[in-house]
Amino acid sequence: MNQTLKKSLSMYTVMLYGVLALAVALAIIYFIAEQNVFGLIMLGAIVMIAVVAVIGIMAFRKTLHDKVLNDSVAIANREMQYMRHWDFPFALLKTDGRIFWWNDTFLELFRAQLSDSQEEVRAETLLGPLKYPEEGGSLTTEISLAGRTYRMIITQESIMEAESGELSELLYAASLLDITKEKTLALENENIRPIVALIYIDNYDQALGSMEETRRPLLEAMVYKRLNDLTAHVNGILTRMEKDRLFLVFPHEALDRLRETKFKVLEDVRKINIGNRLPVTLSIGIGVAEHLEDSHTYARAAVDLALGRGGDQAVLKNGEKTTFYGGKSGGVEKTNRVRARLIAHALREVIADADQVLVMGHANPDLDCFGAALGMAHTIASFEKKVNIVLNEPHPAIDILYERVMEEREYAAQMITGAQAEALSGDKTLLIVVDVNRPSIVAHPPLLDLNKNIVVIDHHRTSVDHISSAVVSYVEPYASSASEMVTELIQYMTERTHLKPLETDALFAGIALDTKNFTVKTGIRTFEAAAFLRRNGADSLRVRQLFKNDIKEYRAKAQIVSKAEIIHQQMALSHWDGRETSNALALAAAAADELLDIRGVEASFVLTEMPDVINVSARSLGDINVQVIMESIGGGGHLTIAGAQLGETTMEEALERLNQAIQDFLENNK
Repeated sequence: MNQTLKKSLSMYTVMLYGVLALAVALAIIYFIAEQNVFGLIMLGAIVMIAVVAVIGIMAFRKTLHDKVLNDSVAIANREMQYMRHWDFPFALLKTDGRIFWWNDTFLELFRAQLSDSQEEVRAETLLGPLKYPEEGGSLTTEISLAGRTYRMIITQESIMEAESGELSELLYAASLLDITKEKTLALENENIRPIVALIYIDNYDQALGSMEETRRPLLEAMVYKRLNDLTAHVNGILTRMEKDRLFLVFPHEALDRLRETKFKVLEDVRKINIGNRLPVTLSIGIGVAEHLEDSHTYARAAVDLALGRGGDQAVLKNGEKTTFYGGKSGGVEKTNRVRARLIAHALREVIADADQVLVMGHANPDLDCFGAALGMAHTIASFEKKVNIVLNEPHPAIDILYERVMEEREYAAQMITGAQAEALSGDKTLLIVVDVNRPSIVAHPPLLDLNKNIVVIDHHRTSVDHISSAVVSYVEPYASSASEMVTELIQYMTERTHLKPLETDALFAGIALDTKNFTVKTGIRTFEAAAFLRRNGADSLRVRQLFKNDIKEYRAKAQIVSKAEIIHQQMALSHWDGRETSNALALAAAAADELLDIRGVEASFVLTEMPDVINVSARSLGDINVQVIMESIGGGGHLTIAGAQLGETTMEEALERLNQAIQDFLENNK
């Protein structure tokens, strides 16, 4: 029965009963008051009228109830007949998942599976695993049936008792809407959605300058032939913005083809050799977004990241997800110093605008980090600016140099902790970060938020989580060390150089450390920087003193080397407990370097167990990119020098993760 009607009828019935009761009460009062025959007759009449009215109301309610019930049944039957002919599949389910009613379209879809016994038909058998909505709610999912895609909507339905109006039964209604055409159109639209790629030729001028002038047009033609082949492969449009910068647009459907080839164009261009002494490499940035403008923005960020990582690679940026391809070679050295001069000029301007300067390196600083900080502090002091070096505590790797620094009052006064640096931070404070570009591993991360004027000077490949708020970012992965970069900047920032022996020794030691005594990652500019330092007072014997270990540390390093094993026929792996050793990380790095001296070893890995983390030191001779391996386990670095820190893990788990990363690298680079 209609609930609204029932409520209305009940309300009016109560009102009528009330009126009759009032009339009877008034008649009784009148009879008692008058005590005559007329009062008695009036009372009897009113009572008879009340009895008749009650009988009439009850009969009317019965008639109305039957009519409403019959009408409801008729309406329900008509609705069921109407639903039976719906052009989309529809079924009713019990709360236990059994289907007890379906329409003709549902029957046509599942004719082969449906049996005569409705009680035996379960929805999961036809529709797969189901989730049911809460009371009064609905759930929508997508399913595939007979090669088509349906949007399935399951709603909860309540069956009320006709007599009492109370809940009789809960049912579920399942509707299947065919969205195959909609999905097909969406896929087609997705496939033709344009994607922007920015292509930079990393070393265009240097490569052309390294060969005979008559053959330069041929090199250029071969490079662009490879790029045109790429354009045809992705069915795109290529346009040249500058002589070494190109703009490519291609449909989204071609992206998978690029992924499958792992951006083979990088290798194809790098292998071009027609007399050029320097290889040609590409940096490719690809942006994936719904809108073309956003795709271009992502592409710019991606190509900047590729350049910051040394070039010769492709970076795909899809929203917050970034994927790297290539990066097999080290950064090609840029023999000209144009950018160094430009950066030096920019530095002079930001230093001039600052009231004071803070210089900060990474946590657990090494000789390169500390040497670069000392060199930069000297340069800033020459501008008559207050400068401090942020160092929470000296790391054992710089103990000897730190002792020399603290012996001189001038340098000792510059050393402050991170907490002291916070008090000096502000709008007019310049923060210079050296030898690191990742916010998470700087000496004191809060300083990055407290200072808006930030300069980054680093030689490590740019990571995804790099310091993006820098007003000046000088990241050159081709450089051997941060000390080399600072040495170059010193020459362009001041007209006359007055480096002290301590400063030249520190910078020279930083270069020597990261080049393994000038044996790896050395270029013309590396030796030029070393020569400049030597002319200004650096002494190789004093520098050598900075690398000395005591007998315990020497024995620990020998133990690490002795425990090494050869894996994958060309890699050395060792692990040890460094929790009781003060200079454990430096020893591990030194041991990893020595393992490269073993015949047949192309890369080495040393895992060091520390109180809170497992530290991984990775080294390579160049054929194996240890940076890619370390990045896969959360680390980073260079092609030949890299590392990682694995927290909340055991040595066994760390070894397993490293072995898996190595295996993945070897499979991807077959």
